[in-house]
Amino acid sequence: MHAPVPRSLPERDSADPQVDRGALIDLRGIVAVIRRRWMIICASLAAAIVIAGAAYFAAEPRYTATAQVALERSAERVVNVDQVVPTVDPDSAAVDTEVEILRSPELIGRVVDRLGLDKDPEFNKAAVPGPAVAGAQQDLVGRQRAIGTVLSNLTVKRDGLSYAISVTFEAGTAPKAAQIANTIIDLYVSGQTGSKSDATQRARVFLDQRLQQLRAQVLEGERAVADYRARNGLFAASNSSSVSQEELTNLSTQLAQAQAENAAAQARLSTARAQLARGRSGEELGESLDSPVVSALRGQRAEAAREVASLEKRYGPRYPDLVRAQNALKSTDAQIAAEVQRIVANVSIQANIASQRAASLAGSIGQARGRLASDNQASVRLNELERNAESSRTLYQTFLDRYRQTVAQAGLERSDSYIVSHARVPGMPSSPNKLMYAALAIVGGLGVATLLVLLLQLLERGLESSDAIERSLALPMLAAIPDARTLPGYRKSGLPAPPAELPLKRPQSAFAEAFRSLRTSLHFAGGGAVRVVAITSAVPGEGKTTIAIGLARAAAASGARVLLIDCDARRRALTRQLADKVQIGLEDVLSGKAPIERALLQDSLSPAVLLPQRLGDTDEPRADSTRLAALIETVRDRYDLILLDTPPVLAVDEARVLASVADGVVLLVRWRKTPAKAAETALRQLYDVNANVIGAVLTLVDVREQQRSGETGYHLREYKSYHVG
Repeated sequence: MHAPVPRSLPERDSADPQVDRGALIDLRGIVAVIRRRWMIICASLAAAIVIAGAAYFAAEPRYTATAQVALERSAERVVNVDQVVPTVDPDSAAVDTEVEILRSPELIGRVVDRLGLDKDPEFNKAAVPGPAVAGAQQDLVGRQRAIGTVLSNLTVKRDGLSYAISVTFEAGTAPKAAQIANTIIDLYVSGQTGSKSDATQRARVFLDQRLQQLRAQVLEGERAVADYRARNGLFAASNSSSVSQEELTNLSTQLAQAQAENAAAQARLSTARAQLARGRSGEELGESLDSPVVSALRGQRAEAAREVASLEKRYGPRYPDLVRAQNALKSTDAQIAAEVQRIVANVSIQANIASQRAASLAGSIGQARGRLASDNQASVRLNELERNAESSRTLYQTFLDRYRQTVAQAGLERSDSYIVSHARVPGMPSSPNKLMYAALAIVGGLGVATLLVLLLQLLERGLESSDAIERSLALPMLAAIPDARTLPGYRKSGLPAPPAELPLKRPQSAFAEAFRSLRTSLHFAGGGAVRVVAITSAVPGEGKTTIAIGLARAAAASGARVLLIDCDARRRALTRQLADKVQIGLEDVLSGKAPIERALLQDSLSPAVLLPQRLGDTDEPRADSTRLAALIETVRDRYDLILLDTPPVLAVDEARVLASVADGVVLLVRWRKTPAKAAETALRQLYDVNANVIGAVLTLVDVREQQRSGETGYHLREYKSYHVG
């Protein structure tokens, strides 16, 4: 007997650890799911389209009109004066601010008032159609409701990074949408001009009133300065000095000059007196030399002295002409001395005069200094009065200039924005939008379909491909046995024979080919050493009996000696299908009541041999692994393949006992039905008894659904011509 090798359930996705399979997107798997669930997807899309169509036809038509304004980038200046409301070059923040102004309730309220929207039922549900009652009080609640409705239908946005602003309004009628959009921009632009005009008018009135006050203040200040000057005698000789200051300056200059002249006169007088005191005649004095009289006398004396000298050389001392000439020389010297005395006396008089004049000027300066000190004390208050008067004049002049500028710019106010384009009456409604409803229908339908498909995929726990079996169970898939009712030509006409008979009655069919493929996989799975094969499953209803019969007949038809043993003592489905009345069964052979030859039955359709269960036993049989192993050893050499039809592993523990005596175990998994967790649990229990599980078989595969979903397996289009019947 083949010795089973203990195995444990490997971890899933352990192959190729360098690849993060969780991060990969299985596009083929997604396409397969879409092809499989196409009916749900189509139903979801159809329902979404119906709902969107109903909503489209039930929606009220809405019309959208768009007007556009732009901010001025340069201000027009007729006169170069400062504006009362200055024009500032717009920037991004300024444009955003104007957008908010266009959406302000104050501006929208003016629109409501101008167009009477508070009386329009579209904007005020409580309004009664018809003309308003004359003199009726305005309904503030209705006005606020209309403002809110207009704001909800209004869209104001900046066009990119430009200075243009689009104003879009949506209404129930096309003319009303265009009218409201145009009214908004008209009131916005005219409101800016009106605001500037009002501001200019307010500034002019204020400046006029203020100028009257300032004019009175200027007159009062100048009158106070004049009165104070008159009371204190503070008269200005020039812009920089007063009369006292000018007088003191002149006296100081005269005093300095007088003192210099006095000093010079005193010096001349002292010099002359000193020379006279030393016995000199004073001829060396500068004043005598400068005198014309002295100069003339000196000329006479020089002439007389030359004559005396000439006569003394020629005549004696008593010569009359010499005496006369000497007398004339003496007379001239006397005249010179007398003139010098007169000059010295005159210098003395001039010195006295200069001294007296200097003393007089010094006294006048003292008096002027006293008056100046008194004037300086009085000028402190005068300066204060003059500053107050000058301040009043300056402020008055400033306001006067500003008043003239304000008057000059009256009527020249211009809005900081201009209308780029008025809204045109739309020719067709903007909503409901067919494309938008269609897009919503498609997106919504696909979204609902995606959720339903995801929910169904999450709720589905079955296995459906060889990849899924390898990932979940770490087993090779030996074969995939189709559901015969899903094969081409069988769905409408019904099966030509029971599934267990089809491999023999339809040997060229895809169903028979699947069993031959399973037989080949079993032969090469153990290298030819696997002769005793237990066929089991995790849960009931997986098609074990049908697979066992079909495999036995397919192997026998190929010339192999096959023994099929019914080991399911509870259901005995194999025995019920192949034998009507069984007198001797497996229990009798194991207990030694009968030899195995008496219990064997020949299959009616193939050379395969059957060892059934005895029908009618009520006692629950117990699996005896030792006796069964001995029985199998007894018949091992007689048969090429011994198949054991066992009960489900999770339902009956006897299945594990039977699997432990087989050379190999084939685990059946029903396509999309057997939960992966159940198959894993069954496989783990088989490994616990050291069963040699050689592979798994997918059963009852719906080949049409498999082909439609794009799964690997039965590609009928490619090779259906190879299968007949």
